[in-house]
Amino acid sequence: MWLYYALLGPPFWALVNILDSHCVGNVFDRPWIGVITGSLATAVILLVFPFVLPYMEWQLPDWPIIALALLSGALIQLAQAFYFQALEETEAGIVAAYENFTPTLLPLASYFLMGDELELWHYIAIGVLIIASLCFCLIDISRNGKWDSIFLMLMASSIQVAAILLEKYVFENGTFIICFMFIIIGVVFSGLLPLVLSPQVRTTFSNNLPKLTPMAPLFIGLEFANVVALYLSQKALDLGSPALSAAMETTVPGYTFLLTILLLYFKHHYGDEDARYKIRTKMVLVGIMTAGVMQIA
Repeated sequence: MWLYYALLGPPFWALVNILDSHCVGNVFDRPWIGVITGSLATAVILLVFPFVLPYMEWQLPDWPIIALALLSGALIQLAQAFYFQALEETEAGIVAAYENFTPTLLPLASYFLMGDELELWHYIAIGVLIIASLCFCLIDISRNGKWDSIFLMLMASSIQVAAILLEKYVFENGTFIICFMFIIIGVVFSGLLPLVLSPQVRTTFSNNLPKLTPMAPLFIGLEFANVVALYLSQKALDLGSPALSAAMETTVPGYTFLLTILLLYFKHHYGDEDARYKIRTKMVLVGIMTAGVMQIA
C-alpha cells in the first residue's frame, strides 16, 4: 500500500519545485521569504484539521512524541531555507536532482546510527549518484552558483535525513494523522519564528509586501500542493521503509524537467528557459540517479 502513496507524491513535489523557483526569481526580495510565506499559507490550511478530526479515530500521543514531531517540522523548515537559497542559484530541475542526496544519505545514516550493514553494491550505487550529481553541476548553465547550489542541497538533504528518521519513530509511536498535524505545526511555528524575533527580517518582509499580497492565492495553492506532497510521502514512510519511500522520490527531477518544458509552451510565465539546455543529457542523468537510488533501497 505504501507504494501507491510513494508514486503519487513526486508530481506534486515537481509542481512545488517549479512554483517555488518562480517565486524566488520573480516575487521574493530574498529567497528565505519563501519560508515565511509558506508558513503563513500552511497556517491557513492547518485550520482544516479541527473539522476533519471528529470523523477519524485518533489518540493524542505522549508529550515526548509530540515534542519530536514538532522538532521534525522545524528540521523540515530548516531544510527548506537551504532549498530556497539553492533555487536562487540554479533552475528547479537541477535542485530537484540534488534532492536525491536524501535517499543516498539515508542508508549511511542507518549504518552509523542503527548499525545497519551496507553491501558492496550500496557503495557502488552511492558512487554513481555522486558522479551523476557532479555531472549535473558541470552542465549547470548558472556557472556562478553551481557549486553553491550543490553544497546548499547537500546541507538540506542531510537535515532532511534527520527529519525522516525522527518522523519514522514518531509515526511508530502515535496516530499518523495527529503526528502529521504536529509536524505541520512545527513547520509553521519554526518558519514564523524569524519574523517574530528579528527586526531586520520584519523590515525586509514588510518591504516585499506590495509584491507578496497579490500573490496570496498562489501561495495558498502552492502550500496546498506542498502539504499534499508531504502527506503522501509521510504516509508512505509510515507504511514502508525510509529508504524505499525516499527512493521513489528520485523521479521528482524527471517530472520537474518535463513539467517545466510543458509550462514553457502553455504557461510561459512559469516556465524556465534554462530547462531546455542539454535536456537530453539531464534526462539521462535523472535515469542514472533513479537507478542508483533504487539499488541503494
